[in-house]
Order: sequence, then structure tokens, then C-alpha cells
Amino acid sequence: MYIVIAGIGRVGYTLAKSLAEKNHDLVLIDISKEVCEEVVSEIDALVINGDCTRVKTLESADIESADIYIAVTGQQEINLMSALLAKNYGVSKTIVRVRDPEYKEVFENLNIDVVVSPELVAANYIEKLIDLPGIVDLAVIGRGDAEILELIIGENSKVANKCIRDLEKNRDYLIIAVYEDNELKIPDGNTMLKPKNRVIVLAKKDSVDYVRRLFL
Repeated sequence: MYIVIAGIGRVGYTLAKSLAEKNHDLVLIDISKEVCEEVVSEIDALVINGDCTRVKTLESADIESADIYIAVTGQQEINLMSALLAKNYGVSKTIVRVRDPEYKEVFENLNIDVVVSPELVAANYIEKLIDLPGIVDLAVIGRGDAEILELIIGENSKVANKCIRDLEKNRDYLIIAVYEDNELKIPDGNTMLKPKNRVIVLAKKDSVDYVRRLFL
């Protein structure tokens, strides 16, 4: 996949590093010459020192061939403007970082495909961990309709020492993985749920609290 990333700060650098390891074709753009010189020897990508809001810079990145354009500079106005330019060149998917969560809906209404606020994501993540004690980790999927929970089965849990097939049938959650002695197993109906096992559960948003109480 051909991906153009504008902004090589902490978010852009980490993202580029990960994508490069998965053998995507990358072009990185940053206004800072010093940053570009540092990155060029660390990441397998074409690195361009330039302004991502300038047509000339985007054309030098062969923007017309890009599958995805990602703007994660520290300035949300630049991210929006450059993403709109990328859209004008026919890029099918644009992803933009916003600093102020209140602008998220505005950006989406301007035909930006994905709008991300790291600050809002972090705040929501911490809030959920506070509101749902006992959950080790979680991830929101889709448009927030479901969540992936990581829990440790309690000694007095209602599911402890039961096979999955013996649990009450419920379409609101699905056990998708079980860790036993740090070994990941894809469960089936015969999988025994033991106290202290770590489990990964896909749950509908409205059932998260029920699932937490069931497994803890």
C-alpha cells in the first residue's frame, strides 16, 4: 500500500516506523530539515523536506498514486488543508489528527474520512479504566458500538471452572481468546475457563458492565 504521512513528530514517527516494518511504500513529509535528516537513516521511506500544504510538495510525493494520506502535524489547520488537497488529487482515504476534540465533527463534515484526537482517545481510555475496575485493557472498535476487553477471571467468577459451551447463551459478548500460562489459545466450546486465566472478550457497548461482573 502506498501511504503518505505528513508530520514526523512522535505520532508520525511511531506510525511510520510500524508501517515500514510491514513493508508498506511510504513517503514522509516534514517542514523541518533537521527532522528529515534524522529520519532518513532510520526509516525505509522517501523523506521530503517541505510544506505539506503546498501543491508542489504533494506532487513531489506522487500524491495522485497514494492509497492513504495521513496528516499528523502539530497544527490541525495544516492537517485539514493538506488532507483536502490530497482529496482533490483523488486520494481515497484521508486520516487527520486534530488537537481540539470539538473540531472532530467539523472535519468529518468536510469529507475527511477518519479524524483522530490522541488526546481524546487517551482521556476516554483512562476514564473507562476508572469506570470499569478490574479490566486490564480495552479497545473501542467500529464506531463505539463494541469494545474488546481484557480481563482476569476471578476466583469466585460465575464462569470459573466452566467450559464455554456450558455458559448461558448470550449474543451480546464473545470470548475470542484465552491466555493460560502466558500461552494464547483460540477457544472453542470445550475450553475450560479457569480462575486467573486472562481472557479477551468482544462485547457490545451496552453489555460491558455485565461482562465485567460476570468474569470478575
